[in-house]
Amino acid sequence: MLDSLYEKTLENKDNIKESIEIFLGNINVDPSISWRNYPITETDIDVTISAGDGSINKKKFLDFIFYVIDAECLVYNKGIKTIESSEVNIIPHHRYVEDRLRSYMGIFEIKNALRAFEQHDVDLLLFDGSILGNLIRPFPLQKELQNQVKEKIKVKYLPMLEKELKHSKSGICSSKFFKLMENDFKNKIESMIYLENLESLLIISKLLMRKEKVVAISKTSTNNDYFDCEIPDMAIFDKFKKEGYSEPKYLNVSKRVKRDFPVCNGFFRSLTFTIFYARLEDHKNILKFELPYKATEDEIKNILSVIKGNSVEGYPYLLKKAHNDVVIRKTDIERLSKIIGFLEKSGREML
Repeated sequence: MLDSLYEKTLENKDNIKESIEIFLGNINVDPSISWRNYPITETDIDVTISAGDGSINKKKFLDFIFYVIDAECLVYNKGIKTIESSEVNIIPHHRYVEDRLRSYMGIFEIKNALRAFEQHDVDLLLFDGSILGNLIRPFPLQKELQNQVKEKIKVKYLPMLEKELKHSKSGICSSKFFKLMENDFKNKIESMIYLENLESLLIISKLLMRKEKVVAISKTSTNNDYFDCEIPDMAIFDKFKKEGYSEPKYLNVSKRVKRDFPVCNGFFRSLTFTIFYARLEDHKNILKFELPYKATEDEIKNILSVIKGNSVEGYPYLLKKAHNDVVIRKTDIERLSKIIGFLEKSGREML
């Protein structure tokens, strides 16, 4: 089979290249129109900066899924301090597993960030990924779970969850109510996922209350808010290799999200995000930035100066280190499952 794929690739090589040239040739935009050629100077101001990341891996068995989550937040000011959290557990097979585990990892990352703010005088937190994307993206079961079930969860379990969040600074607090919810709801997994979504929104709101201290940074993006083309803004800006940043755009959550949020609706809908792209050094990778407030260009320049002073090869060092620290490889998940003593079949033994 692989031999035929290689042959087909060689046969189509020229056609594919020609298709790419035609496709890109139809994109008639000039990224320099929205780009500020700006030499970013490194600031000498003493700041405490933090950044974090998370990782997840899983192994499917016939009866369940074994998963591992690892998350880390690094705090730097004349030395590095580490805040860690992790989980090793099983989850039943269902169609929301992928979304659910990603939500778990996000909760771990944000709770680490909140602990960094509480335990250290953090001036700037670098969040890996898109916070705005997390808000815009509909949660699983948003339309599938009956309104009366969602309302019952909010009336009975939301107050308990909020109380638990005040005392527990890590882990998934929602899971503590699983046994209680089993007696209240026939569709117990779906109800549990909804409560987990509420927990995610609650802690995101706590993070976004730090507004001027939060910067979300993405290495990839498919958004086209600048050029409204068939290829992402990031790909277009990437053709312009000079150091600097793009003209900022301001995106209001209420205009992007038509639905109501089940919790903190007024707060979320009042938010305006500043988005822009930046390159910290000539010819290095372009990055997408999100600020959960309406920032001026002077504020953007100050943020870029701080970040560049804590970057290596055009990328924030703490984000890179956190990513490398938390990676869970296939060999890790295999060893961890053996430590527990899982002997059940995964279904691949016959291959």
